Amino acid sequence: MRRSNWLGLTLMLGFAACQSMTEAGESGTRWDIMETATETRSGVTLVISYNSATQSFEGTVRNTTSATVTDVRVEIHLSNGTELGPTPRVALNAQETKPVTLDARGHSFDWYSVHVELGAGEHG
Repeated sequence: MRRSNWLGLTLMLGFAACQSMTEAGESGTRWDIMETATETRSGVTLVISYNSATQSFEGTVRNTTSATVTDVRVEIHLSNGTELGPTPRVALNAQETKPVTLDARGHSFDWYSVHVELGAGEHG
C-alpha cells in the first residue's frame, strides 16, 4: 500500500473511532426525536423528551437512592453535533425529583442522546 493511501486509511479509521466514542456515563443510545429518553446512572434517573411546540427538551431527573447525590447535571447531544447543556449542578436529596429543561431552538436534528453527569469532577 502506498504511503498516501495508508495515511488516508489511518485518518478514516481514527475519525470513525472518534465518532463512536461516548463521554463517561453516556450510554450511547440514540433516541428518535419522537421518543422519550429514559436513562439511569448510579441511581439517578433521567426521563426527557423533545417538545416540538416549545423547541425544547423537557423532563425530570430523580434520585432513586436513599442518600443525597450532589452535582447532578444533564447533557443532550443532537445528531447535528450540537451539545445542549450541561444544566446547572444540583443536589438531589433521597427520592427527590427536579424538572429539567434544555432549549433546542434553531436546531435541526434527527436523533439525540442524553446523559447524566454526577460529581464535580466531570467535565466543565
